[in-house]
Amino acid sequence: MTYSLPPLGRRSSSSPKKPQFSWWKSIRRFSHLPFDLGIDLGTSNTLIYSPYQGILLQESSTIAINTSTQSPIAVGAVAGQLLGRTSPNIRVCRPVRNGVVADLDLTQLMLQYFIRKAQWGTRLLRPRLLVGCSCGATEVERSALIEAAFEAGAREVALIDEPVAAALGAGLPAEKPHGNLIVDIGGGTTEMAVVCASEAVFSHAIAVAGNRFDRNICDYFRQIHQLHLGELTAENLKIRYGSMASNDDRDHTLVEIVGVNAGSGLPQRISIAYGELREALSISMDKITDALSHFLETIPTELMTDIAERGMMLTGGGALLPGLDTLIRDRASLPVHVAKTPLKSVALGMGKIFQDRHPQQEIRWAS
Repeated sequence: MTYSLPPLGRRSSSSPKKPQFSWWKSIRRFSHLPFDLGIDLGTSNTLIYSPYQGILLQESSTIAINTSTQSPIAVGAVAGQLLGRTSPNIRVCRPVRNGVVADLDLTQLMLQYFIRKAQWGTRLLRPRLLVGCSCGATEVERSALIEAAFEAGAREVALIDEPVAAALGAGLPAEKPHGNLIVDIGGGTTEMAVVCASEAVFSHAIAVAGNRFDRNICDYFRQIHQLHLGELTAENLKIRYGSMASNDDRDHTLVEIVGVNAGSGLPQRISIAYGELREALSISMDKITDALSHFLETIPTELMTDIAERGMMLTGGGALLPGLDTLIRDRASLPVHVAKTPLKSVALGMGKIFQDRHPQQEIRWAS
């Protein structure tokens, strides 16, 4: 199926100037365009990093399609805000699910839009792309990701295991022959891996992460309070009030929730105790900690000794939940650290790879 991109947004100016063409300014502009880009293509968010300019783009991995004309009407943050707010002929979807490409056509379209936006709208330069990939992805899934990148306009493409990039971005000595445990709680998957000598030597991923947290909140309010919540409402509740740490003073604080009554279908406001959200989130958190415990049992003794000394590093959006590090520390009996910028760890790690802080022979470029 063939799609066409929606137009890129233009910057508004209160005092428009008369356009003047200048070869020198054009050459300088193109000389500063990013030729190398690192892309963290996540289930919930996509980040694009340039080794010379830093984070160029951070958008929702969402696209809105008009099912009547089969044409996209919005991509990124604008499409993300349309979740649950569209007419029946508009479909809002995430083309990347659980860390892999679910819809090839929409993924390449979304990537093309993001790359053009990061390159200021130009189509003249085809960048070299370093794309993050789940350790558990099959060869078919990896091939689909490479194909989507080429179709989006890449000159060369290489895949990097996301735990390796996340470890580098979080400041771990991933290139040294020591075991480093990284736990990345993203939007679609939670990936845990032991990184040693710039390689993920052991890894495991489960489809329980940020999006599942949102569904847990929706299910909890529907079952306990007979209240329907939208996906965006649940996500906002998680961000504003979600916590895995008990606090006697704060847990009894009332929070007002607005939703739709399951029986009457009318709007309804209810007040709940702050601590109830932790009860909703604990369903998925128990699955993550159980999976982590089983994963730790498979790690060889020498690597486990390294991990016991250094602890584990938490990255991804889920690492921002207050008290999560304490919960995992108590259940895993290991020191737990949270990356300074959990959402950007993978992208920042790609920047270090481009800056020759990673063995380049490990990166295999396809063209």
